[in-house]
Amino acid sequence: MPDAPYALFAWGNFINETGLDKLPEFADPELLRGERLLDDDRLTVYEAPLRIDVSRSLFDTPGGYVAGRDLATPPVRWRVGYLRLATDGTLDDAVRVVEQLEENDVELDRDDCPGRNPLPVGEVVTVWEDLHGQWDLAVVRLPD
Repeated sequence: MPDAPYALFAWGNFINETGLDKLPEFADPELLRGERLLDDDRLTVYEAPLRIDVSRSLFDTPGGYVAGRDLATPPVRWRVGYLRLATDGTLDDAVRVVEQLEENDVELDRDDCPGRNPLPVGEVVTVWEDLHGQWDLAVVRLPD
């Protein structure tokens, strides 16, 4: 058992520029409560599919970043700022998910010593950026 849980987040220009950060599916009450994961053919890193835990994704709202599970319903103005990818909460599983993306020909630059945390939560461990500037990923160690 790890000392603290780890999370893998994805974000970037792709979902912002295409409007996928405002998909109505993100407001589905079952997804917000964490009763199921979101699998959507539109949410991919190039052709590699993403399994998203909407309940623990971070929504950008007028009041700041809020986890999906903390929203009964999203406010009028919202977007998903950081997608929380489905993992078992371990560092090994987060890295495994990234390795699966790379096996699907997604080329990523890896930084194991990032100078700053690009997320509003946790302690950054590793960040990746695709070579076309469309996607960023980060593993963060969450507080106990």
